[in-house]
Amino acid sequence: MNHPLPKHIFKRGKVYALRYSIPTEYQQLIGKKEIVRSLGTRDLGEALAKRGGAIDEIQRDLMATVEAAASGTVRVSEGRLSAHLKRTPSKAATIRDTAHRWLAEADGIAAATRVRYRQHLEAFADYAGNIEVAEINRELALAFMDHLKATPSDRTGQPLSHRSLGSYQVCLASYWRVLEHWGLVDGDMKNPFSSLLRRLAGQRKKADPRKKVLRPVTRAEAEALLGYIAANPSLKYQREMFLVVRLLWVTACRLNEIAALRLSDLSDKGDHFALQISNAKTEAGNRVVMVVGKDDCRLLRETVRLAKITEPVQPENADLLFPRLLRGGYDKKPGHYLGKALEKARKSLPDHDGTWDMHSFRRTGVSALVNAGVAKEARNLVVGHSNKDDIGVSVYAKRGDLSEVIKTTFEALYIELEGGLGNGNAFNCMEKIRC
Repeated sequence: MNHPLPKHIFKRGKVYALRYSIPTEYQQLIGKKEIVRSLGTRDLGEALAKRGGAIDEIQRDLMATVEAAASGTVRVSEGRLSAHLKRTPSKAATIRDTAHRWLAEADGIAAATRVRYRQHLEAFADYAGNIEVAEINRELALAFMDHLKATPSDRTGQPLSHRSLGSYQVCLASYWRVLEHWGLVDGDMKNPFSSLLRRLAGQRKKADPRKKVLRPVTRAEAEALLGYIAANPSLKYQREMFLVVRLLWVTACRLNEIAALRLSDLSDKGDHFALQISNAKTEAGNRVVMVVGKDDCRLLRETVRLAKITEPVQPENADLLFPRLLRGGYDKKPGHYLGKALEKARKSLPDHDGTWDMHSFRRTGVSALVNAGVAKEARNLVVGHSNKDDIGVSVYAKRGDLSEVIKTTFEALYIELEGGLGNGNAFNCMEKIRC
């Protein structure tokens, strides 16, 4: 089976090369729509390792040339890009440079969203004077939001809607997280674009028409998803998807936690597996998870055996439990494309109604623990949350079926109260009242 090559990479003869699409606004200036550059290798893993550096080099060349030629109308060939870079020293990371890099490299952003984000970031760069990203602070972020509120829309002439302002905030907050991941801003600094639209006292909260009310996944739905995966051998990550769904069901882990597991994180204890979750979303998320099902342990052993003899698709995947997973997203997580594949499979189910997603496996696990009477501290320990709040009931099990624990609780209440009122004479009392 032929697998599609990773983004930007193609084969020219027997050697891998990189194809970079020039942004539309620069195509007339440069005189072409794309730049092709050989990666000088026949090995896909090595080509993937070189891809990021090659893209960075092309983008630096491109932006240096665009800045130098912006005042003229001449077309600049690719050959002159490198020559121009030798004459023009690279500048520090500015808003425009980093915004272009983010949108050029970002995976999973829809085309319409990419265009909208580019407009938002360009407006912010114009307002801020295209300063270096290290100079961005909370004061600038608040001032820019006030500027947007006071500036009428070019299309309607009316003030920007709350939804449009929210789009700016989401875009800029995501942009800051990318800058933080690249190490271009202070990692200890709070995101300056968070809560820019915080409500004033007494102001009613805006209803989000796109808000979803997600619930735990049922066993029947989970079995249907597993059956769909097993029946479709054409799925690129069929083997990985099958095991991940089974592990999500019995561990209540996040998908990225399972996808990022390394062989060194697994310990076979014979009757169970101990999984060391590291680099989790939070500090409390770094924990030990145990797989106790006999069939699940058997599948894990087989996956470990295959992982040891499978060539990793990227050098970073060495020692990974799933070495075939392509990394994606701005933070290059191994679960990026796996998650997309599972979402596509989920939406392909005939009875899927959109009220659950892959994170719903975590909701199901916590709901089951609540119904089983497991203490709050133990629940939070195994799902990776701090023990100060009972997030199990307030978040994950909020829409779960908790009828069993509720019934058990009222039975305990009834016993503790020594039964109902009337001490067995309730019917006699009722008869007297009727008379």
